[in-house]
Amino acid sequence: MVKLFAITAIAAITINIAISSLGFAALVRPVAGMNQTVVALEKMLNATQKPAAIDYSGLGIGGVRLGMSVEEAKRKLGKPQRDETKPGGKAIGGKIRTLTYSKLTVAAWDGKVYLISTTNPKYVTIDGIKVGDNSKKIVKTYSYGSQSVQGEVTRLTYSNDQKASNLVLELKGDRVQKIIVGTQLN
Repeated sequence: MVKLFAITAIAAITINIAISSLGFAALVRPVAGMNQTVVALEKMLNATQKPAAIDYSGLGIGGVRLGMSVEEAKRKLGKPQRDETKPGGKAIGGKIRTLTYSKLTVAAWDGKVYLISTTNPKYVTIDGIKVGDNSKKIVKTYSYGSQSVQGEVTRLTYSNDQKASNLVLELKGDRVQKIIVGTQLN
């Protein structure tokens, strides 16, 4: 009985070491025709450990990019339905200007775009993702992102840490319902 316990404990420790150092695939690699479910599981496990980063130049919606001037954004999008300017507040100072279009918002701080948000399928990301696209297209385009779930909404976040910027795709079920591109004000 003690011998069986010791063998079981050693086997469990060996499996845990294999999983932590070689990944889940270490346990299934010897199988010749690897099962597609195992491949998908391995990708998901790797994705949760290393979310995909995004290039800063890929952060934009509807032809408007982060860092672009307000005037350039207006040339791309046309006349907004609403154009408001407000003080940035004590923490950041400056002025925040918000351009509102049909289900698209562009916000600029001191004349430079720092936030773009849409729920309109007319406006696409620089890489071609739009409201209504499915998760398969997102993964094909951007790989896996950091994932968070709140109620029925799943948020996939792709970051550019050098510029403190993000692309956030909000999904309900398997479909994009909102796209947000933003950068930290400083």
